[in-house]
Formats: sequence, structure tokens, C-alpha cells
Amino acid sequence: MIDYIVTRDVENHCFMVKGNFIPGSIPINIPNTDRKRNTFISLFLNKKDIESGIDYLHCISLDKHFKVNEGLFLAALSNLLKCFQNAESRYMLSEEKFKKFAPQLANEYERFKLWRNKHFLHDVNSMTETSAFLLLAPENSGQKWGGEPSVIWNDYPIDYLTESKKLEEVMQGAWKFIVQEIDNVGKMIIDEYNKKTREELLTYGVANIKLASIEALSEPRIAKKEKS
Repeated sequence: MIDYIVTRDVENHCFMVKGNFIPGSIPINIPNTDRKRNTFISLFLNKKDIESGIDYLHCISLDKHFKVNEGLFLAALSNLLKCFQNAESRYMLSEEKFKKFAPQLANEYERFKLWRNKHFLHDVNSMTETSAFLLLAPENSGQKWGGEPSVIWNDYPIDYLTESKKLEEVMQGAWKFIVQEIDNVGKMIIDEYNKKTREELLTYGVANIKLASIEALSEPRIAKKEKS
């Protein structure tokens, strides 16, 4: 897998790409009809999310407010689990394949998934405990109620410094898994298009990328094809 360095030139509406390729090479579209195309795109976007999540974890420190560390941890956790969930414009990673790739991380992955799904997002499990109560006034007070009804609650005190290191291990494993998948799909793509002549490849057109925008927020970026 080759990582390219991409610089966005907003004024000229273009991108500058640097990487380990022959100068003057022409970027050719992988056709939309190729079922591996969106799988390939999804893998790179998942890799981006994992890398961003690891960066969040590296920002957690003792000198930061507890809530800042909590926010950074939750952002990283969300990025990890996002990669294993389907979306309109992206294919999810296979949990089964990931656990086979890194069986030593399977239990920690499942634990963090429960934290995210059953505590942070949906508040289901015992990481939060509650008690709803009425206040009866003392019998000799002449009143029935001693105060307003209320609820008290407490959350499990997460050590974000320690847990961030454990979460990073899972995310580093996911990163390695994604890179392997990128290499596998990339090889399949090369094997297929090696059969084409240069003239045939040029008919696919030069690859181009649109500037990201905040328009059409409700529309999927791409229409997915069937997974190969």
C-alpha cells in the first residue's frame, strides 16, 4: 500500500498529490462498474478514521480536564466502531475477519463495543446506576413531604489514561488489518486490469476528485454497488 500526501488548493479548486510513483504518470479511474471500487474506497476511509481516532487518543493526558479526556476517548471509540457499521456510502469492516486476524484483541474489542453501544450511546448497562426517590418529612413536622422527588445517579469512573492505551492497541490492530485488506483488494484490482491494454485503460478517463462541501447534506456521496 502506498500513502500519498495530498494538499488541497481551494483557490484553484485542485489537489497536489505527492507519492512514490513515476513522474508524469496518469491517474486512471477505476470504473464505477467494478464491484471492487467501492470496497477499495471504503477501506481507505476506514483507515483514515482509525488514524484520526489514534490521534485523539494521543491527546489524552493528565493535565487535561476530565471532560476533555472523556470527549477525546469517546471520539476515538466512535471512529473505531464506525468502521464496523454499514453506511450508505461505505462498506463496513468484517468483525469476524478482524477477530481472526487479531484474536488477542477480540475480547477488548467486544468490551469497548459494549461501552460505546450500551453506555455512551444508549445508556443501558450498569456503568450508570440510578435511584428515584420521594422525600417523606419527619412524622412530627406536620408536613407530608420533606422535599421534591428526585433522582440520584453515578457513573463508573473510567480511567481514560489507562483505557486509552488499551483502546489504542485495538485500533492499531484494526489499522494493520485494514492495510492488509487494502493490499489484498489492490492486488485483485491490478491482476484484473493487467489484462487490459494501455488504450483500453485510457478509455476509463482521468481520475478526478471533487472538493468536499456542505451542500446536499442529506444525499449519499456515492451509490454503492454489490460487494464483490
